[in-house]
Amino acid sequence: MLRIYATLLRMGWAIVMEYRAQIVIWMTNSLLTIVFMLVWLSISRDGPINGYESADFVAYFIVAWVVRNFTAVWASWELDYAIREGRLSPMLLRPLHPIHHEIAINWAEKGIRLFLVLPLAALGLVIWPEAAARLDWSLLNIALFVVSLALAWLILFMSDYLLGILAFWTTQATAFVQGFFGLRLLLSGTVMPLAMFPAALQQVLRYTPFPYMLHFSVDIAMGRVRGEELLIGLTLQLAWALTCTALVHLLWRAAIRSYSAVGA
Repeated sequence: MLRIYATLLRMGWAIVMEYRAQIVIWMTNSLLTIVFMLVWLSISRDGPINGYESADFVAYFIVAWVVRNFTAVWASWELDYAIREGRLSPMLLRPLHPIHHEIAINWAEKGIRLFLVLPLAALGLVIWPEAAARLDWSLLNIALFVVSLALAWLILFMSDYLLGILAFWTTQATAFVQGFFGLRLLLSGTVMPLAMFPAALQQVLRYTPFPYMLHFSVDIAMGRVRGEELLIGLTLQLAWALTCTALVHLLWRAAIRSYSAVGA
């Protein structure tokens, strides 16, 4: 499997290099996070809000921008197009599940983001040293952040692919994708830290997948979650990642049995 992925990654890298300018344009969508940061900076000028000072908001949204870029997914759009146009049919004849092709391209695309996002994020922290001081730079915490980031990507990729599978039964799968995207922006912590929500809603969200798509990883980077709370959070994040993966497997098997398209 490692040799297969090595080959897929080389193919994926060739594809993303061909469309590298388009990828940079896509990345501009994540600049919405910076707009949210400026809004909350303006709001927090008169004092802390629910435990967040101006420097906390800067640190939060810089890390959130990094997380958004490294968890960006679009597999649902590709799968929807492949199903509607019949491009999926020849892919099903191959011995490898089509999802592996999408994963490889997604990982290859992260290589371009790596060279653009990290320097810009570092520059932001240099400009705002108070924000850099709000982050936990210990090696253990950095390792935990990376683990959480990987799990956040898995939740997002599998949930996105799950929505794409809906195209087997409906021509409006992209409407579900866009609706879910809007919901995710609000409930994952992209628009604002979840500490801005009422306490009761925060407790409810804790058991949904949304905080583990972004907010939880940012909290780890900022050292705002530790000990038992950190262990419980990582356990829930892993549970949601495995749940989404299992749902993709089950729904895919049901979808293939009813698949009919051009060339099917």
